[in-house]
This record gives sequence, C-alpha cells and structure tokens, in this order.
Amino acid sequence: MLVSVIMPIYNRAHLVPRVVGSLSAQTYRNLDIVIADDCSNDDLPGAVAALHDPRVRIVRRETNGGAAAARNTGVAAARGALIAFHDSDDYCTADRIDLSVRALLALPRDYIGVYGARLIYNEVAEGNYGMMRTEILPRPGTWPLSGDLSGCTMQGNMINFPTLLVKVEALRAAGPLDVLLRQNEDWDLCLRLTRQGKFGFVPEPLVLTPTTLDPDVSAARVSRSVRQGARSFIRISGKLRRQGVDGTVLGRHYGTTGRYLMQLDRPRLARRFFRASLARAPLQPKTWLHYAFSFMPGLHSRLRKKNRL
Repeated sequence: MLVSVIMPIYNRAHLVPRVVGSLSAQTYRNLDIVIADDCSNDDLPGAVAALHDPRVRIVRRETNGGAAAARNTGVAAARGALIAFHDSDDYCTADRIDLSVRALLALPRDYIGVYGARLIYNEVAEGNYGMMRTEILPRPGTWPLSGDLSGCTMQGNMINFPTLLVKVEALRAAGPLDVLLRQNEDWDLCLRLTRQGKFGFVPEPLVLTPTTLDPDVSAARVSRSVRQGARSFIRISGKLRRQGVDGTVLGRHYGTTGRYLMQLDRPRLARRFFRASLARAPLQPKTWLHYAFSFMPGLHSRLRKKNRL
C-alpha cells in the first residue's frame, strides 16, 4: 500500500539530509515523499537531488502561505491511499511507517488512522550536556490513547500530528487545514478527523523533535507563540461554539484565550473571555485569579516577568 508522506518546508534545505534522509531510510519502502515547498529561497532542489531517491519530489507553492497551506498543497498532490505527516525539523525512527501501517491494518475498519509517541529534546553540546531536558508526548498517564478520541480532542489536541498516519478518504472528508491558523492548525484538523472515525496508538516514540537552548531564539518563538496562540484559540473556540459545544469545555478554552491576551497586554479583551469562561465553568480558581489581575494589568505584567504567574 502506497503511503504519501507530506512535509511542508521553508528555507530548511540544510536540514534535508537528516530529516528527509530519515524518511528515505524507512524500512517500509512503498513511499511517496512529498515536500511542499512554501516558496523557499535556498537550494532545496539541490539538497533533495543529493539524496538520490526518486520517491522524493518537491511540490512548490506560488506564494508563501504558512504550514497549513503548504500541507494542503502536499495533500492535494499525494498519490497514496494513506497519508503521513512530517515536520521539516523532525526526524523519525527507521520503522516509523512500517509500525504505523501494521498497526492500522490490524485494526477494525472504523479506525481511520494511528499515531504514536513523540520525543522532544534539547540540542546540546558536550559542554552543556547537563542542561539536556526531554519530554514525551502524549504524557504518561494520558487516557484513553486510542479508540473514539473525539471527546478527548475537544479538551485539547492529544494526537501528535508529526506521527499521524491516516486514510486519505477520511482526511479529505474532514476537509483541508485552516490556512488562517498559524498555530494549532493540527488540533483544528484533528477535531474534524476524530469525528470521522477512531484512532489507534503506537506506544513508542516514532518521531524525535530537537529544540534549541538559545534564549534569543526561544524568546522569539514564545513571542510568536503567544500571539498566534491567542488567535488560534479565538478562532477554534468560535468554531466549537457554532457547532453547539458549550459548558465546561468551551469555558476552559475561553480561559486559556484570556490568559494569552493578558500576556499580550490586552486586559480589557481578556476580561471578556474570563467572564465567558467563568459563566460556563465557575470552579476555576486560576481563572478567577487571572480575572482579578485583569483589573491590575501592571501588577500582572511584573509578576509574569518574575515567573510568578
């Protein structure tokens, strides 16, 4: 069975030998590796040609549209009956696709996909090896991990998108990724996918994700993350509300939106979301605390900078 692996990329040709190389080295050989180029200006074609793998092809977008748009371009060009997703800074175990395909084929027909664990770790050198930290997702203790995950996904995204393998017909029935989202677009899609059918879980790390210890790079990422996090929660919460989701689930998402907005120094707007949150889920001590601080934004900012909030 042909598996199309979709990888969006922008100006990361230097990572191709390791990242795409980990796909080329898969023990499962029947692959269609689609690199969705989001208008890179580095030598991506040269990096791909150096792999000498005819299964790897580039589909270039005419305009830069972000990861969601690039993934949609890749899916549209896919030839496989199964779709796997991969990120341009991750690399995977050699048996990732093989394990995933075997797991999916062993499940009943109402299972439309599988996903696995993801290991996140810091990039270090010998001199700062002691600063190494790792995290495994989903976190140990998460339950359930498989079956009907629609209710769990309402709470937040537990499916590691870079480990996902899904039937192409289910993916296309769920619709494309939302190109207006620059964060949590995977969660938005998984909300729709888990309504299409059940998911299985491969209980071992399939993908490794390196992260930097560089404080300047981390600060820039956090800044972008806060802005895009607020926008994504506003948009996704709106979709859920229009679908009839309410009560505690929506209340908690409104509370998260308010906390994002406080970090962006938007206390008046944050207050609106805190009120909406507490009206639906009043037993949230942290949300009450942040709501109180929305009337004291200066104090909130000072405590946040001292990592006390």
